Amino acid sequence: MNNNSTAFRRVKESNEFDAVVIGGGINGISVFRELALQGVKVLLVEKDDFCSKASAAPSRMIHGGLRYLENGEFQLVKEALYERNRLLDNAPHFVAPLETTIPIFSTWSGMFDGLFKFLGLKDKPSQRGSVVIKIGLSLYDWFTKRDQLMPNHQMHSSRSTQKRWPMMGGKVKSSATYFDAWISSPERLALELIQEGVEAGGVALNYSMVSGLEQGQLTISNHDAEESIQVKTHHVVNATGAWVDTTNGLLTASSQYMQGTKGSHIIVDNSELLAELDGNMLFYENSEGRVCILFPYFGKVLIGSTDIPVSDPESVRCTDEEIDYIIESLRGVLPKLVISREQIVYQFCGVRPLPSVNTSTTGQIPRSHSLKQDKIGDTHIYSLIGGKWTTFRAFGEEVADELLASLGKTRVCDTKQRAIGGGNGYPVTDSLKATYLASLSERHPQYSQRQMETWFQRYGTACESLLGALQGTQDKALSSLDDYTQGELKFILEREYVSTTLDVLLRRTSIAIEGKLTEESFEEISSLVADHFSWSQSERDKDRAQSKQVLLDFHGVELDALPKVSKPKLQPTVTENEQLLDGEEYVFNQ
Repeated sequence: MNNNSTAFRRVKESNEFDAVVIGGGINGISVFRELALQGVKVLLVEKDDFCSKASAAPSRMIHGGLRYLENGEFQLVKEALYERNRLLDNAPHFVAPLETTIPIFSTWSGMFDGLFKFLGLKDKPSQRGSVVIKIGLSLYDWFTKRDQLMPNHQMHSSRSTQKRWPMMGGKVKSSATYFDAWISSPERLALELIQEGVEAGGVALNYSMVSGLEQGQLTISNHDAEESIQVKTHHVVNATGAWVDTTNGLLTASSQYMQGTKGSHIIVDNSELLAELDGNMLFYENSEGRVCILFPYFGKVLIGSTDIPVSDPESVRCTDEEIDYIIESLRGVLPKLVISREQIVYQFCGVRPLPSVNTSTTGQIPRSHSLKQDKIGDTHIYSLIGGKWTTFRAFGEEVADELLASLGKTRVCDTKQRAIGGGNGYPVTDSLKATYLASLSERHPQYSQRQMETWFQRYGTACESLLGALQGTQDKALSSLDDYTQGELKFILEREYVSTTLDVLLRRTSIAIEGKLTEESFEEISSLVADHFSWSQSERDKDRAQSKQVLLDFHGVELDALPKVSKPKLQPTVTENEQLLDGEEYVFNQ
């Protein structure tokens, strides 16, 4: 059984570690996994739930970063494309190819602007014409020529573009298509990495806070147990993202390494837009050259994102102004599309952990990662700066190698070709999938073919662990969500470090982000969580109230049956020259 209480007891029994990783986002989790697999005695500590801040709020793309070429970050793009392909191989249950279309409005636009920007002579974004886009996509193809998993890019005429995209305006002159990838459930992939590290001997704690470092000992307080312990270590990895400087302050290692930018996204239930996309992503520019994306996501459409400087990463949320701006950006490329507020089923926001540099716009801030080292007494502190979801494995490997050298240890395994969780033994062709699912159905006839397909899509081959645990039980579907079962949720509660209802709704499942959350499903699931932990009535009420408040404040999900005021369909609110809102400049990036 994997949960916070059992992990905390393990730390109390053996409180000396070769390394402690502070921060349970994707980069901290990657370092934890890498070290554990090398036989390092390592502890992971996260103050909230694993993968609950910026790592839970990506654009859900696994990509090379086409626009980073303009900033001259060629090595980052090359690394990201390599890591994208590794995730396609190692995590095919969550990561899949995504055909992407770029609408083009001119031929030569941006040619000299892009050159000037690359040379540092210009800082404002500008629209890119077909020549600039062709050059960028050719580089994209060239970087993967020895590791090619997907087709090369193609350019399309105005006629073929208009035929494929009937909702596009007449200003679109041509288009380009290329392939990147998307990730269905980043939080579950992160959990699989944690489980792999724990199976290798590491210890993972969520809802636990590091409050200080003194004479080589970290003080760690556990939220659930309401107690503190002292942990001895000489190697601390600060992987707290936008909180790196704050965490270093607690460790008495003063730093000014970080600056954060906020990225917001919305999930829209619009059948007309979903049909227009037809499985493709649109990667487009608004009128002043800033980039936006939208693509199908669990039968809805994900649209984002903004790039706004923020000073306080703790309380960021997607604002009404951002939503207006995101929707308005669509009018330049899909002028016939109308989206109402009622069609927005979910919204989310995170803070990118970017390096502190002087730039005129947020788009110029480097997206590459780096490692800073400090020393307090005999304790080495490694601060992780930057980092993208796509490159988490490479960043974790880099940090782990630094620690291994300091510890005098050698690497015993490589993770480049190592399958992750439900990607182990994954059947990659349609025929192999059909054979695999038929075999599962034969071994577990109590479940329908539809349920088997759902679990396979949700967990990959890791669905076999779930089915094994459910063997011989009296399982049944939830009355409010028939594609989830009571046994499935109990399995999650017992093995996946759950402490609250929100952990289940937001991170162990995709119920909320898929727009499936209703008052009935919330009550049924929160009751299952409360019964599992044998909560008192006051504890049940507190969890329900806190969960509903977070869902409303941070995700725009209103559950209580209150009368709703009908909001008008969104009309133009931002002109080309109105880019400042509340004193902050909106920039569209990934």
